[in-house]
Amino acid sequence: MSEAETFPEAGPRISILGTRVTASTFEGALDWLSQMVAAGRPTYVCASNVYSVMLGFRDPRFRALVNRAGFVMADGMPLVWGLRLLGHIAERVHGDDFFFVFCDRNRHRRHYLLGGAPGQPEQVARELRSRYRDICIVGHRATPVRPVPPQESDEIVEEIRGLGAEVIWVGMGTPAQDCWMAAAADRVPAPMVGVGSSFDLLTGRARAAPEWVKRSGLQWLFRLLHQPRRLGRRYLLYNPLFVWHFTLQLLGLKRLDESTDETSSGRSEGR
Repeated sequence: MSEAETFPEAGPRISILGTRVTASTFEGALDWLSQMVAAGRPTYVCASNVYSVMLGFRDPRFRALVNRAGFVMADGMPLVWGLRLLGHIAERVHGDDFFFVFCDRNRHRRHYLLGGAPGQPEQVARELRSRYRDICIVGHRATPVRPVPPQESDEIVEEIRGLGAEVIWVGMGTPAQDCWMAAAADRVPAPMVGVGSSFDLLTGRARAAPEWVKRSGLQWLFRLLHQPRRLGRRYLLYNPLFVWHFTLQLLGLKRLDESTDETSSGRSEGR
């Protein structure tokens, strides 16, 4: 039986400015990852939003490594709306919610936490154990230096393998977590999931947006108001550019040559 028959896609991969986002429901994404974890399948999941799509739009190497992921979450409502405008059924697969729900439903799996400042993964582990008392967290590691130095990456991979981790949650933020997962994918024998700000939310370094804000697509504004100096350029520059270029895509006036994904892949793996 072929890989495609054994592990079907969670949904079609649809190009939004060259990034092939998975059009999926939230439950479909959870089911897909559950299959990958149960099978010990080496793969990785990227959380995609306007920022990461625009990074890929400008950098074919980054776009290539995101497109090699087994699953690309529609982590922001603009991407969900984009998928729907392109004729596909899609729900938001928000990285924070996905992380918490999967941990709750799969407490018996061997979880590993990677990323954050010194001491932060330990805080995340304590908070998860407080929420889900019988969750199995086999290890954790901070990554204060980005990109992670090669020797440290080797040590992390060996630790993950030695502990028999079944799912690795990578909280380094975009683009660091995507680059690290892509480079380590052929050495880590388990699914890795980029969870962005989830570690910051669990440790009080960031505030969670109310549900109505998430549904309205205004989470970017909520985050901007709370972290204007860090996020101002990201949102005020990339959001208007995304609207403009995606409108051109809808009108058939813009199409990226996705063959660059293949020619760039060799360069991306070493990042």
